[in-house]
Amino acid sequence: MKRLNVVIHAELEVPDDWELVEHPSGAQVLKIGDEFVDFDIAPLSTRSDDPDAEWSDEDAEIVGKVLDAVIGLDTDLELKFQH
Repeated sequence: MKRLNVVIHAELEVPDDWELVEHPSGAQVLKIGDEFVDFDIAPLSTRSDDPDAEWSDEDAEIVGKVLDAVIGLDTDLELKFQH
């Protein structure tokens, strides 16, 4: 077996009323109104080698294989205020 490390860095501009909170489960999440929002990986696939191919998570079998291979996942959320 091999190990694949996937590093995803995303930066979002969000409204001032969105906030970071600790969910009762202990996870740090976004709170948008009455909704708690967490981030996870979503594997996308395509069978096309076209540069403009559409990628999706519709192939449940391949998505399941990829998600079954995940042995660890950590999300770090940081809220910075712009001036």
